[in-house]
Amino acid sequence: MYNFSIEVSDKVAKSFEDKLKFSTEVGINNIEIGDIIDGTPIYKMSGEQHEMVRDALIDHGKRIVLLTTTLDANDKENLNLLFRRALVWNVRGIKIIPKENDDLSFVKKLSRTYGIPLLFENNSKSFINHENVMQDLIKDDKKASLILNPFEFVCMQRHPFFHVYYSSKIKNNISFLRITDGLYNEHTPIMLHHGCAEVKELASIMLSRSFDGFFSFTPYLPDMTKEQYKECISIFKTDLKKM
Repeated sequence: MYNFSIEVSDKVAKSFEDKLKFSTEVGINNIEIGDIIDGTPIYKMSGEQHEMVRDALIDHGKRIVLLTTTLDANDKENLNLLFRRALVWNVRGIKIIPKENDDLSFVKKLSRTYGIPLLFENNSKSFINHENVMQDLIKDDKKASLILNPFEFVCMQRHPFFHVYYSSKIKNNISFLRITDGLYNEHTPIMLHHGCAEVKELASIMLSRSFDGFFSFTPYLPDMTKEQYKECISIFKTDLKKM
């Protein structure tokens, strides 16, 4: 069946364990996290803290499918610790947020060494704001892949399906589709089905191309509530049933 993943905000659940419980409440076992858990950076965790996270994942039947780090691409010591601990947790992929002129050779070497693929996401406020840039970032790394965020393209006055996906070369390299929506003229996020992000069209064509990645639910709305998470998930699942 389809793969869903969720990033639970601190507003909805403050502790790591509560985030796992909420993901169970909405029926999603694949989770997304940042590189700080319960106030402690992953690369600064004690052995005991590290084991507690692993035990919680096992107890709740969850897998971390995406870990996003804000570490500098050349912070070798902390990146090495991050990847080492991610390996023990069986993390599926690590998203990095590079600056335009960063040397990514070290972090790509870590990715190969630990067998954890790198991921890159488009963002209207960064240099990764075009599908060609996204493609360039992964062209020399067969394991690396992309996160497609349609709302970020809406913020650039572009239609995610017709202007970006349809004519691009990134089709076969997308591992996550963000389930987001927003208004074309105002560049503000809005509940799914009320904006211009063309999520339904994107999901449909991606599934027709045998997409086996994740439909990703994130707190993209300001101060997103439990009820808004559930509404967004329900709307998208209804769309899937009609495809």
